[in-house]
Order: sequence, then C-alpha cells, then structure tokens
Amino acid sequence: MINEKKVAVMTRMAAYEAGEGRKDETVCSYFRSDYVGLQLVKTWLATTAAYAILAGIRLLYRMDSLTDSLYAADGNALMELGSGFLLGYVVLCVVYLSAAWIISHITYRRAYRARARLEQLLQEIDGSEDEEDEEES
Repeated sequence: MINEKKVAVMTRMAAYEAGEGRKDETVCSYFRSDYVGLQLVKTWLATTAAYAILAGIRLLYRMDSLTDSLYAADGNALMELGSGFLLGYVVLCVVYLSAAWIISHITYRRAYRARARLEQLLQEIDGSEDEEDEEES
C-alpha cells in the first residue's frame, strides 16, 4: 500500500535535490575553512583585477596632472598619488574580504543545515519503512 506521508516526503526531497540540493552538495563537499578560504581567494583576485582596471582609468583621466608632476620633478606629488592608490586598494580589499567572509560563512551554514534536514528526512523514510513492516507482520 502507498504511504502518502512517505510520498510527500520523497517529493520534497526530490524537489530539493533538483534545485538547491546541487548547490548545497557542492558547498558541503568542502570543509568549512576550505570553502571560506576559497571564497576569500576568489574575492581577492576579483577585487584586485577590478581595482587595477579602475586605477588605470583614473590614471588615464589624471594623465595631464601626472605628466606635469613628472616634469616638475616633484616626487612628493607622486608619493601622495601612490599612497592614495595604495590606501584605496587596502580599504577596498578589507571591505570586500570582510563581506565575502561573512557571506561564505552564512552560505556554508545554510547548506550544511539543508543537507542535515535531507539526512533527517531520509532517516524518517527509513524509520517509517521499519514501522510499516512491523505493523504488517
């Protein structure tokens, strides 16, 4: 006989595994520290590339004043420009890496809990099979 409760649980499990389950399985395949570290490295690389592009655009925009500083042999202006770029890079990295650390921890926790719920549903199905066999005997 078909157990409607079991069918409902299995339907929820199939829907989860077809959608969010694939992402959660990928996330849970790592240890927490490895997953967070990987996300931080990816964020750092993307932030560095984006800042390099933005810094290049800013340098092109300020090329006129930059060449004036070079011809005037004013090393102080170049040091201020360089320290401004470095400070901007450090602040941008700190902000983005902090956000990535928080988001990756939350993502891992949610995926781990979802996988734990899936395991609990599997146990529920296994337990209900044992109870049915005992009732039929």
